[in-house]
Amino acid sequence: MEESYLKRELYELLNRDPSIFEFIQSGSLDGIWYWDLEKPENEWMSAKFWETLGYHPDEKRHASSEWQDIIFSEDLEVANKNFEKHCADPNHPYDQIVRYQHKNGKTIWIRCRGLAIRDQNGKAIRMLGAHTDITDLKETEKEITRLTKEYEIVFNGTQDAMFLIKVLESGEFRFVRNNIAHQSKTGISLEDIINKTPQELLGQKFGDIVAKNYQKCLDHKTSITYEEELSLPAGDRIWLTTLTPIMEGERISNIVGSAADITQRKKLELELEKNANYDKLTGLPNRRLFFERLDQLIAENERDQHGFALLFIDLDGFKAINDQYGHEVGDEVLIIAGKRLSQCIRKSDTVARMGGDEYTILFRNVAGKNSVVSLVKKIHTVLQEVMQIDAIACHVNASIGIASYPDHGTDRETLLRNADAAMYEIKRNGKGGFWFFEKG
Repeated sequence: MEESYLKRELYELLNRDPSIFEFIQSGSLDGIWYWDLEKPENEWMSAKFWETLGYHPDEKRHASSEWQDIIFSEDLEVANKNFEKHCADPNHPYDQIVRYQHKNGKTIWIRCRGLAIRDQNGKAIRMLGAHTDITDLKETEKEITRLTKEYEIVFNGTQDAMFLIKVLESGEFRFVRNNIAHQSKTGISLEDIINKTPQELLGQKFGDIVAKNYQKCLDHKTSITYEEELSLPAGDRIWLTTLTPIMEGERISNIVGSAADITQRKKLELELEKNANYDKLTGLPNRRLFFERLDQLIAENERDQHGFALLFIDLDGFKAINDQYGHEVGDEVLIIAGKRLSQCIRKSDTVARMGGDEYTILFRNVAGKNSVVSLVKKIHTVLQEVMQIDAIACHVNASIGIASYPDHGTDRETLLRNADAAMYEIKRNGKGGFWFFEKG
């Protein structure tokens, strides 16, 4: 295609008149950025970008760390991978949609595009990029998706597993047909499903489960959505199922079912939840889950006027083991200690790893100081038992600080601080013991 004279003219205007560039970057984009890859902390971000995120430009330095602090961590990971690929291969586009946290806390969706500026050897030395705020588009997409899904369910246009149910005047349900996606994902052929009741098709157990949901759709006379786990010819699957009633006058004659296989998604959600709430090494609750349970416990005891104890535990002798035998042995000690602590508590209690060789325990429904002392003595006994790791015999002890609710605090910060202070009192007095916090 022949180059347009208008393009050449625009390029000449950009060179002569800086106001043209200012108009383009302020009027058609939501921010331009220019990044020094040789000094990666230095990055110029135009004022429009910060204004889009609710900041006054004067609040922010021209530094890459400024935006990296407010971008969603998983999106930063994607952007970094694309950046590395683009620097290695100019044909790989640096183009992704990422989320930032607005100053007021809401999520802002930004399309971030960039182009590496390279030296004569092809090495990327700068990056020029543009931001486009697509938050409104994302919200619109969300609404359109909801409306479209409902429409597609009714008019059999979905790619999900579809099935049609006839509602007999007797109240019995019989399958009419299923689509190709349903046949493929469930292993149930059209011949298998036609005119079968749920119980005839799926057996009594699962047939009764799905029939109960069909009846709920009938009773409510509106679409319902729910998750269900079914054992089908194609295997055990978790489904997100939507049932939509088809009315004939005042009576529901049919139900259209649409089911999406969310088995992998649920597995991923469980894995993400586990990673977010549990320590990877020991499998114990981490700081995040500990504080969540502590807040719940405070709320419960504030309502029910009960008490509980917070134990802060530091392993004595762990550092020496770690230094002498290495991190692998040290990690095994931490794992064993976590298991032993878990064996000392009830199911209603919580033991968490706070980091390093520090653990906490939430001891519910404390009957009195003696019950806490009994638990602490048990902990000391089990932790002092030799930990045999291959040919290495490891010995640890514990310094345990104890704070009680409500005597030593009624909020999580105070309780943890006082338990920690009590633990350090043990450290100052020779380690290997326990101490109840005492008000000064």
